[in-house]
Amino acid sequence: MILFFKMFAIFVVEKFLTRFFYNYATIHENLHVRIRRRFGASMSLKYGMLGMAALFRSNYEHSVVPTSMQKSTKELHRLTSRMIQLELENDAISPWIKLAGLWELLNYEYFDGILSSYYAHLNQAASVVRLALGSNTIDILKLSGEQTFDLRCIAWADILSSMALARPTLLNYESDIHNRPQYDDSGDPDKGVEWVFGCPDILAILMARTSALRHACISFEEKVECGHEIQQLVCDWKFRPVPAQRSALRVARVASQEIWRHAAILYIHQSILKSDSSNPVVRNSVKLIIQIASTLIPGVNPDCFLAVPYFIAGSFAAVQKDRYTLRSRILTSGNEGFLRHLVVALDDLWKETDAKGRLTTWSERYPPRIVF
Repeated sequence: MILFFKMFAIFVVEKFLTRFFYNYATIHENLHVRIRRRFGASMSLKYGMLGMAALFRSNYEHSVVPTSMQKSTKELHRLTSRMIQLELENDAISPWIKLAGLWELLNYEYFDGILSSYYAHLNQAASVVRLALGSNTIDILKLSGEQTFDLRCIAWADILSSMALARPTLLNYESDIHNRPQYDDSGDPDKGVEWVFGCPDILAILMARTSALRHACISFEEKVECGHEIQQLVCDWKFRPVPAQRSALRVARVASQEIWRHAAILYIHQSILKSDSSNPVVRNSVKLIIQIASTLIPGVNPDCFLAVPYFIAGSFAAVQKDRYTLRSRILTSGNEGFLRHLVVALDDLWKETDAKGRLTTWSERYPPRIVF
């Protein structure tokens, strides 16, 4: 326990919090209480949290991290994975504790770019969600309480993975987006996913709807009609501003919301409308993502949460200058392994697109080489 808090105290304020939580101020006041409670809840959580702290420090403090610590980071991941499997077999352990351990493991594998085990553990997490809820359906807007934090994060991972793999979501997502609570809950750590990942909750739901539509057993014409309806919702939705003490950060977070908006539009065109780079809506969204990104400082919050929108825009980019810009934005957003996978995948997509004379999308690749 002492080791963890020494490691955490050294690294947490400037690097870890700002890269781990999009709106870190939301949870700052009671963070230490939640960490202590979480750390002591299970062995998988203990090893998982130590592993995440060690991984982040290894990624961002190369000069002060000895080789022995880098090796211990891998060992902590191995121990977390082992403890999770033992806990999953133990009926005496709450499914909510199991979900928390799985999320710590998934988080490590996501940032380190360990694709094969990441997707396998996400499948396990979906099974535990069904056990915890007694249902296969999630209403992200109605989930509340500290206990649901890991479930909300796993829902986000499921939605993004469906986009990366061109597969249905593992769970169903149903929300009445037109009857949201009137109060602003963007500063509540016990609701939603925007404060963690930066994507407005409504867009997460609409991207899940897009994935569901992609795999619906209806005609192409019906899909196109529904796709345009979702696109209209994405275009027209008025996001609630994310609070921040500094005016510059408030403006940057508005920019982040708009980048996610255009990424959601591009996903509709990639998955439903089957558009290529010449489509005027596609061209406009790529252009706006690049323009808006130019107002953000590379590599810090909120830019460090935008690698996936940059990748999606990059997959449609036809001009070399735009490709270079978006590739650079991904590389400068952080030092994590999954970012390098995204850049390699983009390079291959562009090469194939140029060789074939038609747009090649990431969903045509198998086995998966990226995580969103």
